[in-house]
Amino acid sequence: MTLVRAVVAKALRDAAAFNAGANSAPAAVLWADPDRAWEPVIRSLQEAVPILVLGEYDLAIAQGPALWLRAVLASPDAAELPPHLAEPDERNPWVIYLPGISRGSVVEASTLDDSLAPLAEVATRSNWWPSAIGQTPWTPHSFLASKQGAGLDLAGDASTKAALGEVLDKLLLEDVDDLKRKGRLDSARLRHLVLDDHVRTLLDWIDDPEATRASLTGVRWKALVASCKDTYGFSPEKDGTLTAASKLGSRAGEWNAVWQRFAENPGRYPNIPGLLDQARPSVVPLFGDTDPHPDSWPSWNRDQEEALRSALGALTTHPDPRSRVVELAAVHSPREENVWAVLRQAPLARAVGHLAELADRVATASSASDLEAQVAWYGNEGHTVDDLALRAIASAKTAQDRTAVAAALGALYDSWVDESARAFQKAAVAGYPGKTGLDIAAATAVVYVDALRFDLATRVARRLSPLVVAVETRLAAFPSVTPTGQPAVAPVAITVGGGTAFDAADDQGRSLKGAILRSALASANVQFLEWDAAEIGDPAGKAWTQTNSIDSLGHSHGHALADLVDQQLDLVAERVRGLLDAGWRRVVIVTDHGFLLPGQPAQKVTLPLQVTEGDTARKPRVARLKAAAARPDFPILPWTWDSSVDMVSAPGTAAFEAGRLYEHGGLSLQECVIPVVTVTRGDTAAAPVQIEAVRWTGQRCRIDYGPAEAEVVAEVRLRPADASSTVGGPKSPTEPGEVKVLVDEEVAPSGTVAWVVLLDPAGAVLAQTQTTVGGTE
Repeated sequence: MTLVRAVVAKALRDAAAFNAGANSAPAAVLWADPDRAWEPVIRSLQEAVPILVLGEYDLAIAQGPALWLRAVLASPDAAELPPHLAEPDERNPWVIYLPGISRGSVVEASTLDDSLAPLAEVATRSNWWPSAIGQTPWTPHSFLASKQGAGLDLAGDASTKAALGEVLDKLLLEDVDDLKRKGRLDSARLRHLVLDDHVRTLLDWIDDPEATRASLTGVRWKALVASCKDTYGFSPEKDGTLTAASKLGSRAGEWNAVWQRFAENPGRYPNIPGLLDQARPSVVPLFGDTDPHPDSWPSWNRDQEEALRSALGALTTHPDPRSRVVELAAVHSPREENVWAVLRQAPLARAVGHLAELADRVATASSASDLEAQVAWYGNEGHTVDDLALRAIASAKTAQDRTAVAAALGALYDSWVDESARAFQKAAVAGYPGKTGLDIAAATAVVYVDALRFDLATRVARRLSPLVVAVETRLAAFPSVTPTGQPAVAPVAITVGGGTAFDAADDQGRSLKGAILRSALASANVQFLEWDAAEIGDPAGKAWTQTNSIDSLGHSHGHALADLVDQQLDLVAERVRGLLDAGWRRVVIVTDHGFLLPGQPAQKVTLPLQVTEGDTARKPRVARLKAAAARPDFPILPWTWDSSVDMVSAPGTAAFEAGRLYEHGGLSLQECVIPVVTVTRGDTAAAPVQIEAVRWTGQRCRIDYGPAEAEVVAEVRLRPADASSTVGGPKSPTEPGEVKVLVDEEVAPSGTVAWVVLLDPAGAVLAQTQTTVGGTE
């Protein structure tokens, strides 16, 4: 692509040509412009060519009197020049622009004592543009129409020449070949160029007609009016914005392109949604006709959200909630792609997609009874169910929507969590190998994040790409509460078990928390680094830093944790990167426990107070049993720090207190299978993009790819190299490492063999894999 500006810049550079065997390089190229025809575009040309301007001092545009110009040529490093000015070198020589000055005036100045005299001396060492003595100075029209210039087919009438002057600043940034393909450029076509983007200008006018009209100069307003009349079939002056909104919503003919532009960035036009609702057709179509684009109207989307809200709330009494939510996703998930979703007016359309995928994963969940197999499955894929539940909650922003989503989770998610917890408990009571101790080498910093459940650790791992990240499973010390679990993942040797309630203790019987834990770390030569101060410490040693924000927010905010957790994970990733950047060779992220966050509060079960050690040894999900008391018919495990002490867990996802939502302490995959995340710098060179997994929920395809920071666009195609065979997308990532594409059922129904392709921003295929729409084989 060659811009018009580049053609002018090349001509100015070519004017500095000289015979190296006979002459010295010219000091500059002098450019006389007696009619000031080029003056409005000098600022733009200065970005391509180092142009100095003769005139009153204005250093912002490299302008000054003749003496100053000569001084700049003699010592450019000493001059204050604007940052936009191109750097001069042998291939990009200095140019001195002379507005209102003819070539003869400079030559004659050598015999006169006037302000141009310093330039007369420079002229003897410089070349001119144009080079021939007596040649008429180039005007924009004569140069751009000439073979020596751009070779454009410019009409020669006075109106075209006037229009060229009006649009010259825009014309410079046009592609020469594109302009040539337009054919003859007359005043009308040239004036059309002043609307940088006539579609956007039209949308600006619909959104705010008074402000847009005031911002348009005479020629630009005339260009918009002409464009509306010729292309869009209406008059801004006579028909008004409601007519335009009606045509926009209809998307007929050329208006479809206008709608697509509106849909790309609807937030730019805050008043258009209201206009669309005012313009929505109220007449019922005849003869069975339907509105071809009901999604043009915000009120239609609100009606759909209301219907979906009711349907989600009714899942609690539906005989087959899984099938029902898949049906709802098929109807409503397409709205996740539309303009109202971009404006965050379709939160439940997004939530139902998460719920449908959650239901699909629950239906195919592992039924292993072996503890090791359960842990492995949860670490590999089971935690994704919890992640989808959190995302569904986060999608709902209002109290009404959140109530509906919570009800849906109660029907789809809660029963699975309870069943998997009971299977986990059955396997755990036969032998639960809760681990203690953390061996780390020198130059390792441990980042402790309270309640970093496994799905959240996976989110952190994605944020840390392209660093080398390994996520492993580990069984938390039991019970899954901080006084027991935090010392178990600390890099200190604890030789004396026991303690009171749930607190691990040191050899003096002191609870290993707060200042006592810091003292134990110091005794093990582990530096304690303050989290809020982002302390770095000595990267040659060992270190520990900690945050409890996630657990604190969970206990205080319940479901609202879903809205806040990503910000906390960003801070964790920032802390890890900061430590590695400071010289630490390795960072290990650990946690004490996960948590349960069901759709509905936990069911209460009764645990007699007399069989436990009292209120201080009871939590909603776990209690310490008295040594001689009768054993309740609940899961009972020995305390990790003292096997002579028995701890009782609430069965399944139940609690010993009513109304509990966010909780931990008991026995479940979510509470007890914790991550150990090891992060090293490794080779951070850009890795090739790969498709890691493809999963279907109905017509929606979820694609996991790596590295997560790669700039990609996803499409589903019938033929991988043929963009015209696209049946889904293009779609940008919903978050790093993940993109979802909805496939049009009419052109590619379930069972169609297709290809998932990832494209770079230029449209080149980076990765591809064959798939079957709907996931059926």
